[in-house]
Amino acid sequence: MRYACSIAVSMLAIFSIPTQLYAAEFTAAEIMQRVDDREDGSSMVAEYTMVLIDRRDRQRVRDLKLYSKDYGADTRVLSPFESPADIRDTAYLNMDWDDPARDDDSWLYLPALQRVKRLASSDTSDSFLGRDFTYADINGFDLAWYNYELVNSSELIDGHDTCVIEAIPKPEFKTLAENATSYSKLQSWIRKDNFLQLRGQAWELRGNRIKYFTASEIELIDDIWTVGKLQAVTTRNGSQEHASVLQVKSIQYNTELGDEIFTTEYMERGLD
Repeated sequence: MRYACSIAVSMLAIFSIPTQLYAAEFTAAEIMQRVDDREDGSSMVAEYTMVLIDRRDRQRVRDLKLYSKDYGADTRVLSPFESPADIRDTAYLNMDWDDPARDDDSWLYLPALQRVKRLASSDTSDSFLGRDFTYADINGFDLAWYNYELVNSSELIDGHDTCVIEAIPKPEFKTLAENATSYSKLQSWIRKDNFLQLRGQAWELRGNRIKYFTASEIELIDDIWTVGKLQAVTTRNGSQEHASVLQVKSIQYNTELGDEIFTTEYMERGLD
């Protein structure tokens, strides 16, 4: 089972789970499976602002949409950029297959070149049209690639009790996982009452870099716990290099979405 958007989108939406279920009742692997198994609606349409911040605190702002639709256990996601003008209509399409033996299919449409580029699995560790979020952060990774360990059974974050889980690639999947994500290990801070990921930490393979992910502005929308703001900060040797912020402007769940949206032809025609 793929841990869909383990760093990014998994922190953006999670269905409310009865509070009598506590993470303390489960193993580390079972907790991560429950995070992955969340009900986040059959479809989603959202508008985001992405803010890119450099080490001098200079900012660049980008606006994008996200369309997501479930096809049974499979998921398709389209992310088109709306501004600024130099990247308008640039779009990313991902087809996430539930079959662990099948690689995701991903494409990037570049309007300046008027062409669709198919992304190889080796490209997933590249930056997602910014600095701090990679394609792997957006697409997610396969749960079966990792061993999980509970490194802290209780840590308070903003008044919420969380458990801290570390994920390290299994020896037989080490090369695959590292090539796909560029991370040597991951840690997740999971709320015990609803299995919502509040924080994430990822150790990059190169450059002595560590990424820190933080979810905030959390609210219930259509009975789904929704993160309004997601921040990623990249550090090198303990000093911040740059940061990215995803801010929700609007979001709708369980809306009607035509299948034609999730095609390369739709990207090439231009997005409404």
